[in-house]
Amino acid sequence: MIKGIYTSAAGMIARQTELEAVSNNLANVNTTGYKADRRLFRATITGELLQGKSPDWRADNAPFYEINTDFTAGALTQTGNPLDIAIGGKGFFAVETEAGVAYTRNGNFSLNADNELINAQGHRMLGESGPIRIDGKQVAVAENGDLFVDGVNAGRLMVVDFAEPYKLKRMEGGYFVPEEGTEAIPAEAPRLQQGRIESANIDPVAEMVRMIELNRAFESCQKAVQAQDETLKLAVSEIAR
Repeated sequence: MIKGIYTSAAGMIARQTELEAVSNNLANVNTTGYKADRRLFRATITGELLQGKSPDWRADNAPFYEINTDFTAGALTQTGNPLDIAIGGKGFFAVETEAGVAYTRNGNFSLNADNELINAQGHRMLGESGPIRIDGKQVAVAENGDLFVDGVNAGRLMVVDFAEPYKLKRMEGGYFVPEEGTEAIPAEAPRLQQGRIESANIDPVAEMVRMIELNRAFESCQKAVQAQDETLKLAVSEIAR
């Protein structure tokens, strides 16, 4: 009976942590370049459970689940803004932040007071030779990242990729940073598209359906715990007699 309570409680924790991921995905459905989080869970029937012990199933227990980012490309939306740039293939833009270089798929750029290309957080977009500066009126971006200002080549945007993107860690601001030992490499055929931005790779209807399913599953596990708890109380009271 105790095993049943442990199993049902583990089910509640699994649903709760996945609900957090789904809720975060829905909250970012309109975030440019956002990549959905998916939580994968390991088996709950462990040796400890079979021995009647209580496994460590806290929500922050890393061995219990892992978070994977879905790097599937989102739909491209046309904006007409010449400083909006979307990556049609694989790859990430490189951005200079206070904590170092970070990577993002969000290509919603503008200019600062120094005519440098920046994102919504005010961080400078990096080119292959450093920050991108635009001194001119007409801006054109080629698919390979070459930037032309008034017809003159002004450098190339830095677009990188990773052999193992699942090793990237999500940071605040829609950024990703690689784990130690993971190196950025030039992206092959990034197919940049000017005047477009990449939408979040989230289907809001599917996420809402998943949220409903998870809520119902959580309630079922909760009722199972309550039923087993009542049965345990009854058993203890009968033994006392």
